Amino acid sequence: MQYSESIDLSRILDLKPLPLSSKPPSYLPHVSAKRAHLVAILVHVILGTVAICLALCVASAHSKEPAVSDSLAAAFQQAYEAEDSPLALQIAEQLKDFAQAEYIGTLYSVAVMHCRLGHTDESYSWLENCLATGFWNFRHLRDDDFQSIREEERFGKLMQSAWAKQYIAMFERKERSEFQKPDEVMKTLAMKPGERVADIGAGSGYFTIPVAKAVGHEGLVWAIDIRQEMLDYLRNLLEEEQVENVRLMFVDMDDPQLPDGRIDQILMTDILHYIQDRTACAAKLRVGPATGGRIVIIDYRLKSWEERPWGPPPEQQLSRDQVDVDFAAVGLMPVRGHEFLPEQYSVEYMAERSMPAGPALST
Repeated sequence: MQYSESIDLSRILDLKPLPLSSKPPSYLPHVSAKRAHLVAILVHVILGTVAICLALCVASAHSKEPAVSDSLAAAFQQAYEAEDSPLALQIAEQLKDFAQAEYIGTLYSVAVMHCRLGHTDESYSWLENCLATGFWNFRHLRDDDFQSIREEERFGKLMQSAWAKQYIAMFERKERSEFQKPDEVMKTLAMKPGERVADIGAGSGYFTIPVAKAVGHEGLVWAIDIRQEMLDYLRNLLEEEQVENVRLMFVDMDDPQLPDGRIDQILMTDILHYIQDRTACAAKLRVGPATGGRIVIIDYRLKSWEERPWGPPPEQQLSRDQVDVDFAAVGLMPVRGHEFLPEQYSVEYMAERSMPAGPALST
């Protein structure tokens, strides 16, 4: 990101409130103290306004989509004058995204400049404001812009917050439902009121809340995750939704800490491919289900980057057959498979002692 060398950013960013004084400033001779102070305040307000305008100009100079924004503004005005309120609202919502992106970019630019000038506290303050406004690109924070503070604990917490925002946005994106098909998944889970369910890798609660509503007040859901940021987000969401039958559990990567023999269903959605020792993981999963309890694994099918340029990289993906082998090593066998998901497989496993008689089913 380049900035104009003609702008003295240290002076722009270092504006401070003028102190109250009974003595007129030196640049206002022959003026009463009261009037001089009022004029000084006015001058400071003008300088502050100029500073903000300069920062906005810097951000705008690097905007890649001004033509799109201008076009939307013109379209909004036309729809507004034609009293086409539905269309005007639709356009206004798009304009909001452009305006928010430009505003966040400006906050970020000011934080960068403060950091370059050694204003650490100011840089943190602007960065925190940036995150509160909606910034989420934690990878951007790894750039050299913040090299001088990158190893500090406070910066690390900001990185974690940005990471959580990015992953929550990914989990909750509208297009996810096109391949995740949550309603159909819930039908296959066929949860009954009063059941006890463990949602391992609960994340933003994409399935946690539907599951909690399905099992009702008499049921119980353990929402398990290795990221406290996710659990904090989910806690707030549960309060908003007034869902009271969910227990949040913060755990280590290698131990879900399941209650022995008390769970009717264990759900793991897009989690297993992160785990290195899957046989050890399966052994810890096996202790959780009650008699007749199930372990449901949903994970990505094997595909190249060319076939699916998102999701886990090819070297991290797991085949359904590999999961069968890893789980069979601890006595967990597939009892039902579902093929309706376009990007994932869904398989139900049970301990051999709990398996129903007859061949495994597939739907």
